[in-house]
Amino acid sequence: ERMRTANKKLQTIALFMLSAMLIFSAYVMRPTAALATNKSFQIRKQVSSLTAGETFQLQTNASSNVKYGSTTAKVASVSQTGLITAKRCGTTTIRVRHGKELITFQLKVKPKKVIGIDPGHQVAANSATEPNGPGSSTYKMKVSGGTCGVATRKPEYQLTLEIGLALQKELWNRGYQVVMTRESNEVNISNKQRAQLLNKAKADIAVRIHADGSTGSAKGVTMLCPSTSNPYVAKLSKSSKKLSDAILEKYIAATGLKSRGVAYRDDLTGTNWSTIPVTLIELGFMTNRQEDLYMSSKSGQKAMVTGIADGIDSYFGY
Repeated sequence: ERMRTANKKLQTIALFMLSAMLIFSAYVMRPTAALATNKSFQIRKQVSSLTAGETFQLQTNASSNVKYGSTTAKVASVSQTGLITAKRCGTTTIRVRHGKELITFQLKVKPKKVIGIDPGHQVAANSATEPNGPGSSTYKMKVSGGTCGVATRKPEYQLTLEIGLALQKELWNRGYQVVMTRESNEVNISNKQRAQLLNKAKADIAVRIHADGSTGSAKGVTMLCPSTSNPYVAKLSKSSKKLSDAILEKYIAATGLKSRGVAYRDDLTGTNWSTIPVTLIELGFMTNRQEDLYMSSKSGQKAMVTGIADGIDSYFGY
């Protein structure tokens, strides 16, 4: 009888301890409020990369009270309905908030295209020579000195850099990635090296920026590109002519300067070493007083940059 009583006590104690353990386990292992909310609030449809100019509609499982944001709105913005608009190449963090819960993710915006810009000349000419094209027996100066403004006294290398840097900014704002051959005047980069730099960067096109000079009263804008008879880059002639036509049309429309048309040149080292569609723009005549002053004015430079950028957009069909 005593043994049966002892066993019943032991069984009662064991059942009590088991019940206590189950209750404790259930308390410790229960989901926290944050985890429960994370499981209930989700982004059903999101994206990790977009190309500049594209849009994407985020979707969550919440019907209301969802707020959206981007840490770098210049790269991509998000409307309060969750529509992402990719603007410029770069990376941003997208933030999606519902109540106290916040979900974030990285978004990479890829460029529409890669544009190579070569601001012509540099502070000092380089009279050493280099081959005019791959395998050429003809050698030309690595970098010539350029012309100078008859009214402003501004050297060509300074004008081309001003336009090149402004164009770099404008194109980035339009969703392009830009590769520059130079961003200062104190460099020593040959025409061959400039072409090779843009080739290596895998630019989609190359735009060479120069300004004209003459002993007379010549004025206007000329585009230079390789011909179908070019011994080095004949295969680029058609696409380079299309690029030249597109930029010339928009540049003239934006600036009101006289068009001198597109000219074929097969003796330009910076063109002959290119492996991508290439054009050279003669912005205007620095030896023409009126054009010289225009090309250094704030309004003139804004119109010039807009025209070139519009032409690039047109070439790519944007």
